[in-house]
Amino acid sequence: MPEAVVADSVAAEEREPAVESAPRGWRDSLLVGLWTWLAGLLACVLVTAVAWLPFEQIRDAPRTLGEVLDNWHRWDTTWYVIIAQSGYRFDSRAAAFFPLYPLVVRGVDPVVPGDAFVAALVVSILTCYAALVVIHRLAADGLGDEAGRRTVFYLLAFPTGFFLIAAYNESMFLALAAGSMYCMRRRIWWLAALLAGLASGTRLVGVLLAVVFVYEYLRQRGFDPRRIRPDLLWVLLTPAGLVGYAGYCAHAFGDPLFFEKAQGVWSRDGYSAPWTTVADVLRLIIHQSVLLSPTEVRNVINLGTALGVLFFLYLALDSRWGLGRDQSYLVLFAAMDIALPLLSPLHTDYPLSSTWRFALECLPVFMVLARMGGNRTFDRFYLMAALPVQGVMILTFVQNQFVA
Repeated sequence: MPEAVVADSVAAEEREPAVESAPRGWRDSLLVGLWTWLAGLLACVLVTAVAWLPFEQIRDAPRTLGEVLDNWHRWDTTWYVIIAQSGYRFDSRAAAFFPLYPLVVRGVDPVVPGDAFVAALVVSILTCYAALVVIHRLAADGLGDEAGRRTVFYLLAFPTGFFLIAAYNESMFLALAAGSMYCMRRRIWWLAALLAGLASGTRLVGVLLAVVFVYEYLRQRGFDPRRIRPDLLWVLLTPAGLVGYAGYCAHAFGDPLFFEKAQGVWSRDGYSAPWTTVADVLRLIIHQSVLLSPTEVRNVINLGTALGVLFFLYLALDSRWGLGRDQSYLVLFAAMDIALPLLSPLHTDYPLSSTWRFALECLPVFMVLARMGGNRTFDRFYLMAALPVQGVMILTFVQNQFVA
């Protein structure tokens, strides 16, 4: 090959990626997101409809639509509704829950029939659809359309996927975080920073998008300081939600970090080395006298989820199942996300509580699974394992039992 051609090829590879004026494929993403979303909603409706059957001797079946919906008014939902209706001063324990989701619920409540809880469900259901659309676009761009379809379906089929529909902030956060990372890929830095700022006002982990923003910006420029442009300054917008909430806490409670102190009420205070957390959970599992007690099951599942996510993130960087260097920023965010519960465990009998819910935010895991799902046997195996467990989890949740 002539040297001039080689030089041109190298120069082309080093050239900054072009920004597309109109990203292609959004029609497919809207349709894939729609059908996956409808399937998830249908599954939740069907399980809710029969959730009372195993308990018909001890409780009556729901008689009205309101009573059916009330089956989803559980756990963290109560706090989001309280914040939406009465703000944070009603109960300072609520400060552990970040404000954007209940703020949107408060804004939607006047235009939605029913109370604030119904408004919260509507917000979650709609942001779930938005999340599925954006995640499909994110995955399809890197892996192709079929793998993109499997990514969103595997995500919603995951045992805790129903939390994207429940009145929690999970789907809103996922939509904002995925949207931000998609814009990073497209080099729409101002919008990536804006969405990251909103994500940091939805959940504390959203502030980690600032690290991802800087990493992806530099990666696209070959980590060459000479190619840095003023648009890197958009990163200053990424913690806007967190800064705004800290300002509110300073005004309302006299302490800008009051939201962090409120975590102590929920047994999450202090930090621990990840290996210490793993050892503590293993010790609890080994010393549990009842083999399949709820605490034992939670510990096994959440520890298995944390270790499983780390394993799949390793595969995401592997040559066979790897997602490519252009997807490494997704792996970085997922690794930091799953590290948080390992670094800051609960001081309870189940230190890694909710880890398998947080796993929903680790998108590279589902992208690797989607690549594996090109094998029909694996595809069926995953769905046959995940969907029945999710059905049991929905049943447990609507019966007001702790799931995560």
